[in-house]
Amino acid sequence: MVYYIRFLKPPRVSRLHVDRDDALVSTMITITTDLGDAFYPGNLCIHTAIDYEGVMTSLALSKWEPGMRVLKIEARTLVNNPRSRSKFFFTANKSLGIDSLQLDRIPDIVSAWTEEFSQWDDLDTNVTLRRFQLPCSQVLEICEENGESMARHIWDGGVVLAAWLTSSMTITGRHPDDSPFSILELGTGCGTVGLAFARRWMCHLILTDEDDDALRFAKQNARKSRHTVNSAWECQPLDWVEAGKYKLDRALDFIIASECIYNPDSIPNLVHTISELVRQSKGLKAGLPQPRIIVSTKVRHWTEAAFFGLMKTAGFEQQEHESIAIPDNYRESIGQDLERVEIYVFEYHNEGIIAER
Repeated sequence: MVYYIRFLKPPRVSRLHVDRDDALVSTMITITTDLGDAFYPGNLCIHTAIDYEGVMTSLALSKWEPGMRVLKIEARTLVNNPRSRSKFFFTANKSLGIDSLQLDRIPDIVSAWTEEFSQWDDLDTNVTLRRFQLPCSQVLEICEENGESMARHIWDGGVVLAAWLTSSMTITGRHPDDSPFSILELGTGCGTVGLAFARRWMCHLILTDEDDDALRFAKQNARKSRHTVNSAWECQPLDWVEAGKYKLDRALDFIIASECIYNPDSIPNLVHTISELVRQSKGLKAGLPQPRIIVSTKVRHWTEAAFFGLMKTAGFEQQEHESIAIPDNYRESIGQDLERVEIYVFEYHNEGIIAER
């Protein structure tokens, strides 16, 4: 499984001496799963470093040991007032904090960065920045909230789906020459999957969520990408309970949803929402290919199977299925099976009435 370095106490900087240019950065971290339900069980070396305008300097090395839940970190820096465009980061990655988003090199420990700052007191203590190297050599930056809200965190299924979508030279059922694509993401959270897609493929991206705070983070992350993406984007509220009130203004090529079927109570509304989007898209581009629905999940409970039965009832046929192992050096070292993320691709083939909820 993937583990994430998280700030329990955000990084703070204090001056050590009035008459000297040195300062102390201190923080408290944990290393947990995406849901925060387990701590990293092995040994790790955590590097604390600072990035001054692209020049990375290591400050300290701390040890995470089996049984730990919290690690206090203190590190000295000899620069009392940073230059502009500085970041602290905390990583188990020897390539200094930028984690790979290539399908065959998904990280098992995701690094934590601070937001960019120009003065010590400008440090944003409410967010953690994740930085991923895409196969197209661009860096994707995603902010997530410090705190307990799962809606504003990155999940394993999103990391793997983002890697899957960006690691291929083609897209399922579509040719790159057909771009720009129109893509809508359901339950976008921080926007990881959709924004990774937009970095790799020219598209019009619609990020949707029912959580206003999640959309705020998605919008913030989309704005980070505006100078390096040739794609257009927008963020829109979409409550699956009221999907009939949502109106598309363009036909879709793809509908994507990552880690959206873990709650059995929301599955009927999700399937109804997908059906409604396909119905509207079909009306906007009659005679052209229907949108493909791409869903990823790290199976967490047997009740997720209800999604597939409801999709079949609603007229959707499964076109592809890929099971991807999640790297985990610790599990491999003790001979345990790796956890997996399942990716499914559906198309609507029933020419009758799309099923009601």
